[in-house]
Amino acid sequence: MKTSTKPESSTMTPEVRSMIDLRRSAEQRGHYSPLGRLVYLLTDHGRIEFPAQDGEWTGPDLALTEMKYSQDAADEGQTGFLVLGQWTGLPALRKLTSEPCPKCRHACDLCDGTGKKQCEGLDCGGRGWIRGAWLVCPGPGCTKETGNFNPECKECGGAGQIREKAECPMCKGTKLMTCPRCRGTLKFSTGRTGGAIDYHAPECRFCDGTGYQCAMQKQDVKIFTNATLVMPRTRQCGAKGFLVLGPIRAFALSDYQTSDVRIFDVSPDSAGDLLVLLVPRGARQRPHKAYLVGGVVREREVRAAVPA
Repeated sequence: MKTSTKPESSTMTPEVRSMIDLRRSAEQRGHYSPLGRLVYLLTDHGRIEFPAQDGEWTGPDLALTEMKYSQDAADEGQTGFLVLGQWTGLPALRKLTSEPCPKCRHACDLCDGTGKKQCEGLDCGGRGWIRGAWLVCPGPGCTKETGNFNPECKECGGAGQIREKAECPMCKGTKLMTCPRCRGTLKFSTGRTGGAIDYHAPECRFCDGTGYQCAMQKQDVKIFTNATLVMPRTRQCGAKGFLVLGPIRAFALSDYQTSDVRIFDVSPDSAGDLLVLLVPRGARQRPHKAYLVGGVVREREVRAAVPA
């Protein structure tokens, strides 16, 4: 499938239908070899993430079929990729917020429980003022009075001008600022269980050791949709069609046997098509399956990695 700036709807071609049928048959007959769990897909419309949760990747399981599905694949000695199991959609991603985690709070030792500390504003340093514009010296017998600088002026040291003492914008002249660690709340989030300050203590499971609250953000499937394939409803299959996610330029999976992350690059096949992921258009569509079709896949590298 080629890149499209606006998703287009088209009827599924016999070639694509054949690819789907081959994969469906291979899975039903057990003609495949389990490979690993999907970690991410790098598409022309952005990166689709399948993050780890509780030590396990959330992506679907992938396998290799034992049947050749294109001349390119035959030439390269490759087989088709299967997306095993039911398609459950794109997982939500955990995003950090700016709010401190409420589950790992500890008394703030930076402000000694006052919520305030000496101002750290640029050029203030707790004085309550900063150096402003240059002014003519108002000292006796100096520039403002005579129009000439006085070498013996104690006000300006003989310079003939002085810096204005402007109010510090951070402390407003109070010489104190809100504690940056606890934000004036008298407590801060350590990122450790129970608010422990020992870095050997277990990480807080509510914030993953970050000290900040997390929010779940959905991955919008529409962002990654390149086209829509429509197929006629039949008595055997009530499918309404597929959303075409991609084109996919690269993807990664976590190997079942080694837990290493294997990264694959995708190049166009003989028809000029790249790899795409076909996912059901509707939640009630049955069977609720996803399919990887097109492109020629080559492994680029292997990285040792264990999901957090």
